[in-house]
Amino acid sequence: MPTGLFTKGQATMKIIMNSRMSLRMAAMLLTLAVAGPVVAEKQVTFRGSLQGKEIDIPQGTPPVTLSVDGAVAGIATHLGKFTYRYQVTVILAEGSGTGFGQMIAANGDIIFFTISGQGEETDVPGLNSIVEMNTISGGTGRFAGVKGSLIVERLVDLATGNTSGSFHGTITSPGAAH
Repeated sequence: MPTGLFTKGQATMKIIMNSRMSLRMAAMLLTLAVAGPVVAEKQVTFRGSLQGKEIDIPQGTPPVTLSVDGAVAGIATHLGKFTYRYQVTVILAEGSGTGFGQMIAANGDIIFFTISGQGEETDVPGLNSIVEMNTISGGTGRFAGVKGSLIVERLVDLATGNTSGSFHGTITSPGAAH
C-alpha cells in the first residue's frame, strides 16, 4: 500500500478522531466563552480599619469552644463608615475559628462573607493576635453579586473584648452588576 493512502477502516478512524477533537475544541471554546465574563470581572483594592468590642462566651466544661459575637465600627474604601458584625466559633485547643460576618455601610448596603481565622497569644498577657481569611460571597444594594477576599488582622483584649485592627484584599468592582 502506498504511503499517504488509507484503508476504509483507517479513513473512518481518522474522521472519528477529527470529530472527537472538534468536539473537544468546541467544548473548550464554549467553556471559555461562559467563563470569560467571570474571569474578566475587575478586582479592586479593598482595605480599611476597624475598632470596637466583641463578646466572648466560653462553651462547655471545661471550656472547649468560645462563641464570639462582634459588632465593631470601621472605615473602608468602597464602604466609607461601616459596621462589621461577625459570629465565630473558636476551638480553644487549636485557637482556630470559623463563622460568618457582614459589613454594613452607612446607607444599609451589605457585604456578606465567611470567616476562617487563627488566634495566638502575644507577648502581652491577655492580648491575642487574630488573623482572619474572609471570603466575600455577595451582598445587597451596590454590593449585590460581589466576590472577593480579604485578610483581617486585629488584636483583642481577652479581659475586655476590645478589638482593633485593619484589613486588606480585593473585591469585584462594586456596582458593576448594575
